[in-house]
Amino acid sequence: MIAKVDEKLAAQEASMIAKVDEKLAAQEASMIAKVDEKLAAQEVSILAKVDEKLAAQEASMIAKVDEKLVILESSIMTKIDEKLVILESSIMTKVDEKLTRTENLILEELERTRTILEDKIQKVQDQVDELNQYYSITRLENDNTVLFLKRVDELEKRVDKLEEEQYKREENSHNTSHLMAAEG
Repeated sequence: MIAKVDEKLAAQEASMIAKVDEKLAAQEASMIAKVDEKLAAQEVSILAKVDEKLAAQEASMIAKVDEKLVILESSIMTKIDEKLVILESSIMTKVDEKLTRTENLILEELERTRTILEDKIQKVQDQVDELNQYYSITRLENDNTVLFLKRVDELEKRVDKLEEEQYKREENSHNTSHLMAAEG
């Protein structure tokens, strides 16, 4: 993202410098053309009137024009530098604001996602706890059922044994009564 901004800034800076150079060149050409026109017109007039004053006045005018061009060029470059500094500062401020806004949006989305995931994790944990409780209850019920069935088995064996003993007693008692009746 910073690379894109740097590229845009570099492209914008190059574009601005090219435009300024074009404007300076056009302005310089225009000024030179105007100065040349004025000098030529003045030169004809002055040559006609005063040949002697022409050399001094021409040198004075060229020096003034050169001074003004130097001052104008310096002023333009100073203004361009100031505007570039302001523009760069403005762009950096806007980039910082956008980065901060983007960062805040990402952080908010991360927080929202974290909250959603925590809720889902809590739901899953609650379900796992419920399943663990169900498993524990089911295991206890199974253990109780096994114990109950063992107890029932033991009771059935005791009942079978008691019934067998009862049957043997009744048979002995019946045999004893027949023997007694036969003896008696």
